[in-house]
Amino acid sequence: MNTTPIEVRDLNKKYKDGTWANRNISLVVEHGELLGILGPNGAGKTTLIRQITTELVPTSGEVRIFGIDGVSRPNEAKGYMGVMPQEASLYWGLSVRHHLRIFGKLRGLPAKTASRRAEELISDLGLGEHRDKVTEELSGGLRRRILVGIASVSEPPLLILDEPSVGLDPEARRYLWDLLRRYQRRGSTVLLTTHYMEEAEALCDRVGIIHEGSLIALDTVDNLKAAHGYEFKVTFGSDEGAETIYGGDTGMLVQQAQDRGIQEYAVSLTTLEDVYLGLTGERARLNERAEG
Repeated sequence: MNTTPIEVRDLNKKYKDGTWANRNISLVVEHGELLGILGPNGAGKTTLIRQITTELVPTSGEVRIFGIDGVSRPNEAKGYMGVMPQEASLYWGLSVRHHLRIFGKLRGLPAKTASRRAEELISDLGLGEHRDKVTEELSGGLRRRILVGIASVSEPPLLILDEPSVGLDPEARRYLWDLLRRYQRRGSTVLLTTHYMEEAEALCDRVGIIHEGSLIALDTVDNLKAAHGYEFKVTFGSDEGAETIYGGDTGMLVQQAQDRGIQEYAVSLTTLEDVYLGLTGERARLNERAEG
């Protein structure tokens, strides 16, 4: 399959109450890429995802899935996707095995193939000892694994996951990261949303940052840092009144600290959170509150 998995061009979504959820978003997701869309709750991530998955019709703009127009041919476009919505839930009283087998059949797999695929996923998802447990007997982390399995049951070339690790403890989150990396190595393209900075930095090939409905940056984390001059930082002060100076040269940053008479400080590489705060203007507001 040579056509690009996702192409979004000049996408806008305005709700009936006049709220602009997305404004002029354009992006391309390449074959085999794991692309993360980062932003806080309410930034417009889920609205963007729901337009890409054809659940919402854009106010204007274009969405193509492997070259297929997602607006005029939504059913055909959906056939190439495995989707995990943010608010997805499982059926009470159904076991792990039954969930995966039933959803395999719903995705068009013959009964024997669906059963075989369910067993493959149980192994892949590390659910062997839980295969016959019903939903209410499972932890939140195990339920999220099942939802990822449902999204991938038909082995689609494109996985779209909206906040897949929300509510998970650190161990469960890292298990999910490993699972998505395995799918990527097998050739799947993955698009996910998250508000966890650490997750986006550790997992994604590229990161898009959404702020107030607009895509304000899209690149690798390293390139985002370099392009915006946030490669290094010097932090000083107490936890309650900590201050940070950012820049691209550690020597200049240290000199700035010393010129201000600061004797104790820490020099380190910036994180994606530093870049995000700088791009969205949140860093200035945080500094204002700290100084006040």
